[in-house]
Amino acid sequence: ISEDGVLEEIGAVKDALSALGHEPFVLAVRNEILSIVHWLKKIEPDVVFNLCESVYGNSCLEMNVPALLELLRLPYTGSPPLALGLCQDKAKVKDILVSRGIPTPRYKVFERVPLRVRGHLFPVIVKPVHEDGSLGISTQSVVMGEEALLERIDYVIRKYRQPALVEEFIDGREINVGLMESNGQVKPLPLSEIDYSDFPEGVPKICDYQAKWVTESSQYQRTKPICPAPLEWVLARQVEHIATKTYRALGCRDYARVDVRIDREGRIFVIDVNPNPDISPQSGMVRALKAGDMSYTEFVEILLDRALQRKANF
Repeated sequence: ISEDGVLEEIGAVKDALSALGHEPFVLAVRNEILSIVHWLKKIEPDVVFNLCESVYGNSCLEMNVPALLELLRLPYTGSPPLALGLCQDKAKVKDILVSRGIPTPRYKVFERVPLRVRGHLFPVIVKPVHEDGSLGISTQSVVMGEEALLERIDYVIRKYRQPALVEEFIDGREINVGLMESNGQVKPLPLSEIDYSDFPEGVPKICDYQAKWVTESSQYQRTKPICPAPLEWVLARQVEHIATKTYRALGCRDYARVDVRIDREGRIFVIDVNPNPDISPQSGMVRALKAGDMSYTEFVEILLDRALQRKANF
């Protein structure tokens, strides 16, 4: 479902490019890379607007598309291969955040199911270490005890064939921070909060796969975005500072989204980093753009201009 959403994103970007007077071509990366190379050489585009989410159905291969474009000496929008590759590994992201003094929930990675798990402070949330778009995250991902934790670790390893990330669950406010580069600066967009107040008692307040993508689900219908987020001024500036520091630490470029949680004591924790986030018309990124009085076409134009400016370096 999340990959199907890319089609809406492609249509919106294509319309914006046409409105700006450009001639867009859409190339789908499916299961054949040589044909992509052929058509890129035949079309000879001035710039590639990179919206690729996966190759061969594997999101971990997403980083190879901009790598290919660099080898072909074609400028493209969005983050470079290293940033995309790093952010496909949630554990490495957290390692980098910790090394930079950026707060993130405590965590541990399990490559196999342990016999026991000692020293964990519950609740915790269990995620596949390499997936994005909330794939593999559901209300069952938040667990309150050892038995449920072992079961969930086993589920993630078997179902997704990758390690499980076990992370301290921060029960608090969730803020999405859209960021974009302009005139040599990384600028936060208006902050957006996910309002979980309509969730039933006992249901974990998380934006899982159902809440993010399945429009008929109760989680989706009860998850309410508020933009701009009602944060007091000092707290909002702290969130923006941490998000900007995270953007730079991971080597993001052009635009990104950093998700944070704020606990009851006002402490801020980075829970996810999304280079090249969803920019379909209904996305949180576009909602923040509108709150900042920027049109979709203006946003696309800025990304395009930045990519074209990099053309001189090839």
